[in-house]
Formats: sequence, C-alpha cells, structure tokens
Amino acid sequence: MKAIVLEQFGSIDNLQFKDLPVPQPQAGEVLVKVVFAAVNPYDRKVIEVYGKEVGVQLPVIPGSELSGIVEATGDGVTGFQPGDAVCGTLRTFGGCYAEYAVVKASDVAKKPGAVSFEAAAAIPVAALTASKAILDEGALKAGETVLIHGASGGIGSMAVQLAKAAGAYVIATGSGKNEQRIKDLGADIFIDYTTQDFTTIAKNTDLVLDTIGGKTQEDSFAVLKQGGRLISLVQPPSGEKAAQHQVYAKMIFGGPDAGRLQQLLQQLADGILKVSVEKVYVLADTKEALRAISTGHRTGKLLLNP
Repeated sequence: MKAIVLEQFGSIDNLQFKDLPVPQPQAGEVLVKVVFAAVNPYDRKVIEVYGKEVGVQLPVIPGSELSGIVEATGDGVTGFQPGDAVCGTLRTFGGCYAEYAVVKASDVAKKPGAVSFEAAAAIPVAALTASKAILDEGALKAGETVLIHGASGGIGSMAVQLAKAAGAYVIATGSGKNEQRIKDLGADIFIDYTTQDFTTIAKNTDLVLDTIGGKTQEDSFAVLKQGGRLISLVQPPSGEKAAQHQVYAKMIFGGPDAGRLQQLLQQLADGILKVSVEKVYVLADTKEALRAISTGHRTGKLLLNP
C-alpha cells in the first residue's frame, strides 16, 4: 500500500512516500480502506515539535482521523463487517495517511448513507471536541448564553451549531470576512475581533468556549456571570481568576467516543449539523497539505485522498 511515513521528528520535509505491506487487524481491530484522511494542526505539531514528548514511536504513519470502508475484522469484533462504511478519530496518533489503516473497532462509527465520505472524515475531531466542551463539561442548557471564540474554525463552527441545536443564545467571535457564514450556522450575535471588543458586547454569559487562549482567555472571565463556566481547548485557565470571579474554569482534550460520534453523524445526516471541506489533496501532496494547515484561518477541513 502507499503510505506517508515519518522516521525523524522535526520537519514535515522528513516525511517519505513509501510502499508498505497492508497491515492486518488484531483482536478488537478493523482494517479500513481509507477513502479520506483528515489533515489536522495537531498532526503537524506532533511531526515538528511534540512527537517525542507525547511518546509517539518512530517510524510512524501520521494522521488520526479518517473515513473509509471496512476490509477485514479482527477476533472479537462485533457490529462491523467487511463493506461497512465507517469514520472516526483514533485513540493514539498515527496510521491514517495511507491506503489502509488498522483502527480499534471502539474508535469508529458507521457512516449514514446520507453523509458523504468527505464529510465523515471532516467531522469526528471537531464535533466530538465541541460536543464534549460545551455539552458535557460546559453543561450548556436551553435558554443559556454562550460565547464561542474562534467560531470560524473547525471546532468553533461546530460548537456554534451544537449550541444552537441545544437551544442556547449564541455569541460568536471571528474575523469580519466570516460573519455571514457564522451567522448562517446559527450565531445570534457576531463579534469581529479585529474591530470590536467582545467584553463590551458579551455580558453575563453562562458559558465561554475558549479556542484562542492568552489575553482572550484572560478577558473572558469578566463576561461570565457568577457561577458561569469557562472551558478552554488551548491552555489551563487561571484558578486564581476563576475563584476571583466565582466561576468554573477547566481545560479539556477531545478524544474518541463512538457512541457520541454516531449521534453526531445522524445530526449531520438530518441537516442539523454542517461541515465544510476546503480542499482535497492526493496522498503524494501531503507536505503541501500540512504547510497549508499551518497558515491558519481555514474555511474548512483539509483532506487527503489516498
């Protein structure tokens, strides 16, 4: 099979395009013929900076989010059979930038027929992370007000939609060029962070989703009502500030949840959620895709088509 292989951390230029044997699924695993693999900022960070720190073993095939078709199942796997269309995000880093990938059966969900393979590859990380942040840890309820920073990004845009579907009043920040798109996703108020100060507009909010960090996070404490919640995806919030403002503040990480993913896929199939794919690259152009992901301000997901 064709695959992208990393044998040395430090640069995406170290990635190699190779022919490798097709892996075989072990107990509890499924072999997936990859239709699309998502390219995420985390992939590049692991390749260039974090790989050794988070214990990634070399050589490794990068990529942890995919859609595809089950080719074979390992011992003990129930609920999946060859021919099933699936998608998911992996519990461990690596394996998806290839024509075939072995994944834990517990990390994937079946793709509804109404959902394209492109959309199925684009939704798991963003939707699962947003859902965990605002619905689980953030405990957002109907009628509450939520401020979502970075609403034009993958996680932010999904959070806007999930919050609206939950019956919340949604205030979203982003750059002006994305205003209409974010409003179309369900934002009640849009704040252009380049020209407006969100602290003068968003007041007495119940929940803040922080995808930015730094001063944005620091200033967000002031817009929360007493007993409000601040959930960050990028840096641990100040315990001192949380106590000062009498709010709950926590940093969280996303991860696989096949049951929740199945629900989110159904919402996608029903038209409640939308996902955007900006560009699809062939596997040989993986380096180009990773360079593009680092520029930021994407309008949709970047995918590889092995």
